[in-house]
Amino acid sequence: MSDDPPSPNSTDCALLTTRRAFLAGLGAGAAGTAGALAGVPDVPGLGGDPDHSDAHHVRALVAENDVTHRATGGPWRASDSWEESVPSDDARVHIPADVTVTLDHEATPRLRTVRVDGTLRVDPTTTTLLQLGTLVVTETGTLELGTPENPVQRDAGARITFLDRGPLDESADPERIGRGLLTLAGATVRIAGESVTPWLRLERSPHAGETELHLPDSPTGWETGDALVLAGMHPDRDEDEVVTIAGVEGSRIRLDSPLEFDHVPPRESLSGVVAAMDRAVTLESESTRTKRRGHVMFMSDDVHVSHAAFSALGRTDKSRPFTDPTNGVPPKDADPNPQARYACHFHRTGTGTENPPRVVEGCVVDGSPGWGYVNHASYVRFEDNVSFRVFGAGFVAETGAERGTFRRNLALRSHGSGSVPDGRQFKAGSPGNIDDFGHGGYGFWFQGPTVAVEDNVAAGHRHYGFVYWNRAKPDADVSPEALGSLVGNVPNVPVEALDGQPELARSDRVEDGMVPSSFVRLASFARNTVFASGGGLDISRHMFTFAHDRVDAYSVVEDFTAFNIGSHVSQWDRLRPPNGRGAQGGENGISIRYSANVVVRNPTLVSGAGGRRGVGINRNHAPANVHVENPDIEGWFVGIRAPPRGSAPIRGGRLDNHVDVHVIGGTTDRRWSKKQQVDVENVEFADGGRADTFLSAELDDHLYGLFTPEGHVRRDGDEVYFAEQAPEFVPFPTKADVQAADPGDDPFADLSDVSPNALVGKSNAELFDAFGLAVEGAVRPPDAASPAGVENGFVVDGDGESTAPSLGPLERVHSADGSIYELGRLRSDEPLSVYDDATFLTVPGRYTGLPYVRPEHDDGDSSRRSFLTLTLSSPATVYVAVDTDSSPGWLSGWTDTGDTIGTSDGTRRVYQKAFDAGTVRLGGNPDSHRMYTVFVREQ
Repeated sequence: MSDDPPSPNSTDCALLTTRRAFLAGLGAGAAGTAGALAGVPDVPGLGGDPDHSDAHHVRALVAENDVTHRATGGPWRASDSWEESVPSDDARVHIPADVTVTLDHEATPRLRTVRVDGTLRVDPTTTTLLQLGTLVVTETGTLELGTPENPVQRDAGARITFLDRGPLDESADPERIGRGLLTLAGATVRIAGESVTPWLRLERSPHAGETELHLPDSPTGWETGDALVLAGMHPDRDEDEVVTIAGVEGSRIRLDSPLEFDHVPPRESLSGVVAAMDRAVTLESESTRTKRRGHVMFMSDDVHVSHAAFSALGRTDKSRPFTDPTNGVPPKDADPNPQARYACHFHRTGTGTENPPRVVEGCVVDGSPGWGYVNHASYVRFEDNVSFRVFGAGFVAETGAERGTFRRNLALRSHGSGSVPDGRQFKAGSPGNIDDFGHGGYGFWFQGPTVAVEDNVAAGHRHYGFVYWNRAKPDADVSPEALGSLVGNVPNVPVEALDGQPELARSDRVEDGMVPSSFVRLASFARNTVFASGGGLDISRHMFTFAHDRVDAYSVVEDFTAFNIGSHVSQWDRLRPPNGRGAQGGENGISIRYSANVVVRNPTLVSGAGGRRGVGINRNHAPANVHVENPDIEGWFVGIRAPPRGSAPIRGGRLDNHVDVHVIGGTTDRRWSKKQQVDVENVEFADGGRADTFLSAELDDHLYGLFTPEGHVRRDGDEVYFAEQAPEFVPFPTKADVQAADPGDDPFADLSDVSPNALVGKSNAELFDAFGLAVEGAVRPPDAASPAGVENGFVVDGDGESTAPSLGPLERVHSADGSIYELGRLRSDEPLSVYDDATFLTVPGRYTGLPYVRPEHDDGDSSRRSFLTLTLSSPATVYVAVDTDSSPGWLSGWTDTGDTIGTSDGTRRVYQKAFDAGTVRLGGNPDSHRMYTVFVREQ
């Protein structure tokens, strides 16, 4: 039997018109509830905010005509506290205005609904239990499960259980909003348990087999028998340990069993964390089935919750798209999956800061199929809380205009959908792409920049620990163009909320006193930490197309720490390399995409354990004006991939990576984009690795970006040149190479009136003499020398000496994408690609030990005719091992050897061709996601 209200009576029929019928009457189609239901009449006697679209449905769940037990005041279990009798099983309870009922025992009846117009409180000194389907606190109501001044005692305890009475009944609850705690505008909520230290960093890192934890301070409220969660350290495996306290002796915690895993970070200065899971107040679901669980939705602004547990709450399933989008069309015939049914959710309570914020502190959310703590269009202070085993994201600011703080919170372990942050953004006409975010397995997801984010820790997440995706997620219908654009242009932040951006407040981006959140700088992001996750920090849609030189108005990422960053495994169990999907792959310490005007100050990024090394600070093709100050970046394959546009200084600090700085030139694709300007100053480059700086030009993108003269790369003031700027270098050997650069959609005419076909076959020196054009705008002077540690397309070891003689005839390799390559010896267990996890499995003996080129995995997307260029020092046979599902046209003149090479990413067929010493040009690989492998044998 369902615990939903009965079918509506005649009084409530207009109110309970189903969403589908109502929208059909408006001709609104699949439009969302927000705004579309604004015309539904208020129901007398139920109160609340008449303009809040969800409030109407909440009131209908507890209509007065359905009440079976009405309180007169007093102790819950006293017969004279009720008009007729104490509530029994299946009761629908009403506590009228000006009436107070105190629960001072463990009530056994299984109630359907409780509506509070007066006051419902618990005795904080006794053990209490209330079992019910839906608890509604109206605009005149007060709920007190302890107060900050008089909290529920640990030796007592208060528990509210949301019952499983079968599937939700859509005929009575069309919005599926019932089953849980729902508070309407005007309600007062106090939930407070006795104080507990929610989580702490470890003073000493424990090893497997140890039975003690050492903390920096003595915790409050930790008792023998309590459950703790010790965060795992492994970047690619769940090694969290739920342990039980056997005794507390000051800051030393004894455990009742030995630890199974090491919990040791890669540096002594770094630390793990442990969280306390027990609280004196618990709100919980009886059901373990996602569709039948309870949720908590605060629609009132007078809320203070402290030291409470939200256990197995939440019904929105982030493993699949929600089915009630405001914009877009959900998948056809999908099971209902409405959004906004979360564990601890503030729902449109208002973002004004003239009154105190709503408060949630010292709490724990344990288990949720969607989100944990949610600020939706509200002003909330989330501090000192813990989320554990939340599927989509632990802490969320949902639409972009939220205000408040996220301080000293711990987000631990999220499984996630396996999709990337952009995976469900709105795309017109594409079902399932409906502006559904925060599903990928994150610690913190911020749709907007106007919340302060300080001193938080995220660990154990499938993907990034922190995400800023700063294009607004509107609660109202907007045009497809507004949502489909990479530039956020939906006004949602009041001008008065801007801090230190007077130019933005005066700009033409202001509309009716509002500006888009995508152009607002971060309120504060400081001293946050990520470990044992598939990524550190992702920033996207932030000030994109708003690049400027007012550095004092830039957003600042300050003192950010990330270590033991692992891979990202997709929903199809494929590893996504760091640069995959535009730098949305795994193993990125920080990724900055479609953004501008960011200062990364004092980052500590340590790759740590895991067997693969990614990128410390990565980017896609679009960001501009990203400054890095005083970095400490160690152990990555690439420390920093310099942004392609605007100013990109790297000042001070220490870099110790295989390649410390990777600069790809030739990538500015629009005239209004400021050319790349990379200044590396006063940086300490540690010994070892491959090169301090690797420079390479991207040749297959845009002619304007390749030839414009406005950019530079400098090391301590000295100009550094690309290998592609050499006088003899030929940027476009064939007409197909020019066509791949897409001159028809490029402002090349701003530089020259020469026909692009005239560029074919000419060297830099010839192009400059004839047309004033050269790669990066200048021909490298003949006497220019590479600074020590700088690699301009040549293979060098850490001391700057050429390693080409030890690798046979391979003297130089260049990718038209400007990507890094590696050289290795062909044998089983060797990796196929840079960043990737795939390896050779079976290599025929005649090929074993030959030198091979290890390209970047995502280079396979190139369509350039001369994509990969080899320079041979002597005649050689070149072999190409290609995915057996395709045979690129450029291999038509090659011989099929009949041999195959087995890899963990499929089988490759081997082709061969003999070449003299000199230049060999190999084509792109557009028909497969697998990049080919090249190896050579000296003749």
